[in-house]
Amino acid sequence: MERQERYRAAYRRRAPGWRDSLDLYREQVAEAAVGGSRVLDLGCGHADLLAPVLAGVPRSVGLDPDGRALARNDTVRHRVRGTGERLPFRDGAFDVVAAAWVVEHLADPGAVADEVRRVLRPGGRFVFLTPNAHNPTVWLIRAVPNRLHDPLTRRLYGRQDHDTYPVRYRMNSPRAVDRTLLPRGFGRVCLLLNGDPSYLSFDPTTFRAACALEALIGWMVPTARVHMIGVYAA
Repeated sequence: MERQERYRAAYRRRAPGWRDSLDLYREQVAEAAVGGSRVLDLGCGHADLLAPVLAGVPRSVGLDPDGRALARNDTVRHRVRGTGERLPFRDGAFDVVAAAWVVEHLADPGAVADEVRRVLRPGGRFVFLTPNAHNPTVWLIRAVPNRLHDPLTRRLYGRQDHDTYPVRYRMNSPRAVDRTLLPRGFGRVCLLLNGDPSYLSFDPTTFRAACALEALIGWMVPTARVHMIGVYAA
């Protein structure tokens, strides 16, 4: 991911005030966890995305169906193998359920939403970071068969082998999020839409083109920015 980070840094210089979606996501998780001690990192895998936040949380649990990835996660205090459709926790067990790069993979978002709602205490927060299916970059990703995602992301972005999973995008637009969560008793706290030209930036020429596309989207259809950072209250 070194190249992406380099172009994100270049974009920060070009667009003062812009912030990386992961930074925005961490900020929302940290705010939701204030005063709370129970955080579930849903679909945590091996990543340490929430390390700066979870370092100060007394009780953090990571859940993932991929046992090999889960075994490599040193960020969460407790690791549990399982799926979002059947969370192995009691009702009201958590103050925050966080999910980064998970929603786009869900086969049954409604079932996962029901389980997240069940394990959150009243007033607890569901915080997620996921692609926006209305964005042109995501259209390109959706056009690629799932079997090709792993070799392509490895080649383009330098990710590890087997670091990609099938994508479905069944709760990946602002309307789809509300349509899934609101009828299940969640209330929207915020839904941030954030751009990021680094996905299409492979050299200076493509970076300039990606920045131009980002500006066009921001001007014409700001609801199509590439990332959604959502916070919904149980």
